Amino acid sequence: MAGHVFIVRGDIRRLACDAWLLPCDGRARPKNDWFLPGYSGPRDGTRFLEGGPRTQLLRGTPAGLPQPWLTHVGSHHRPVSWYVDGASEFLDAAAGVIAAAADVPLFRRARPLLALPIVGTGGGGAAARTGEVVQELLPRLETFATRPFPGDREFDVALVCWDAASYAAAQAERVRRTSWPTDLTDTLRNEAERLARLALRGELALFLGAGVSMAAGLPGWDGLLRALAERVGMSPDEQRALADLRNALDQATVVERRLKDRGETLGRAVATVLGPRRHYALAHAQLAAMPVREVITTNYDQLFEDAWHPADADGLSILPGGIRPNARRWLLKMHGCLSDADQIVLTRSSYTRYDERLPALTGLVQAFLVTRHVLFVGFSLIDDNFHRIVDAVRRLRTAAGSPARFGSALTLGHGGLAEVLWEHDLERIRMDPRQETPGFPVAEAARRLEIFLDYLLSRTRNTAHLLVGERFDPLLTPGERRLRDALGQFVRAVTGDDAASVRETVAWPQVERLLSALGFDPPR
Repeated sequence: MAGHVFIVRGDIRRLACDAWLLPCDGRARPKNDWFLPGYSGPRDGTRFLEGGPRTQLLRGTPAGLPQPWLTHVGSHHRPVSWYVDGASEFLDAAAGVIAAAADVPLFRRARPLLALPIVGTGGGGAAARTGEVVQELLPRLETFATRPFPGDREFDVALVCWDAASYAAAQAERVRRTSWPTDLTDTLRNEAERLARLALRGELALFLGAGVSMAAGLPGWDGLLRALAERVGMSPDEQRALADLRNALDQATVVERRLKDRGETLGRAVATVLGPRRHYALAHAQLAAMPVREVITTNYDQLFEDAWHPADADGLSILPGGIRPNARRWLLKMHGCLSDADQIVLTRSSYTRYDERLPALTGLVQAFLVTRHVLFVGFSLIDDNFHRIVDAVRRLRTAAGSPARFGSALTLGHGGLAEVLWEHDLERIRMDPRQETPGFPVAEAARRLEIFLDYLLSRTRNTAHLLVGERFDPLLTPGERRLRDALGQFVRAVTGDDAASVRETVAWPQVERLLSALGFDPPR
């Protein structure tokens, strides 16, 4: 199967990929804001010569991290094709190096992922022609993704958009002109469209487990416990005996006691093992772009928050520690967070004290499961605390005569007999119909889940590019242009100095929210 072109919103510097396009001018010197805070490596390359290559690897990036390629896409008074040619050159050069090395893709992906922004539309000279760039860039990306490279290597591409307007515009153009690949069956497409309808009605919420962060290189529960056991110096025989305990809570309790003997807390050890991660997975960015207001996660890491931040930096409330009364969206860290490692929930005793310590959160989770259709992603559904909460929800829903199933679970394959435990509660959406036994193609199924989310997001797209000016005009339909012009007349009528009384009405905040969602930036 060919590669896939993903459209995501986020910070390209933070995306877990194999290589990414780092924009610069002919001096091969990017602006400082292209480097993450704390970056101490090289900041420029060899000056580009007119008529010569326009991309080069920025030397000095540690192995195992996304490799930035300096690409000359910053110059004024150039045709749109010039910027897109630079993007194509980056893709060919990066893919050639990766294919020749024959290395396993970073971050456990089935295929290498190359990422790039909408080239030239920041400070590169083509901001006023963003729509034209998108129109010419997308077909180039799709053509590249269909090409095999040496060793039959195939590549996926992520077009990374920073702002809501560019993301909406790219989605609109992709939906208008692209036929989706056969990676998705009709059943999976139908399920994605069902979930999209729920999201657009405001009825969908997310529940994220360790599987999402594993795509960014973090360990799952078993891997975390193994790393902790090694940290306390357990011998191979002791580690096998630890695994024989079966229950992760009991395993964590044993490790905690060993750590206590060494003068270390379990939470601090977990924070050390997981470490400061700078790169979030493609799935983090996709889930952060979903039009949902409520998310729960059992993950300790902060990768989802990092992915969510560009979408709504001022409207997020992180529970329990970062409550914002007027937040538009909230994230509940059900088992704690690395930002407060001593409160991490992992052992049996910490689970037992969960209700005593944070009783309001249990009620919040139960209300969440009762009032929303919950989409579970990367969650194994074996968490003891979650089982206890769900039992109360089952009884409440039964008493209220509510539909039996309260959510859907995205899974890589068939879970075998374990699925019987949840067959009356959840709709299973399997990326691969085969059972998850040794030899199951985990990486390919995980990639199909990313494509599933990409398709779902394309069905929840909005028109945040409608009122941002003329730079997206080529991407608007005739009907959208008429609507844009009519709304433009309305905006001019109600934002002038002589219309202050209009903006003082009770209805104005609602109108302003609608206009903002369409890309209008109200005067302050």
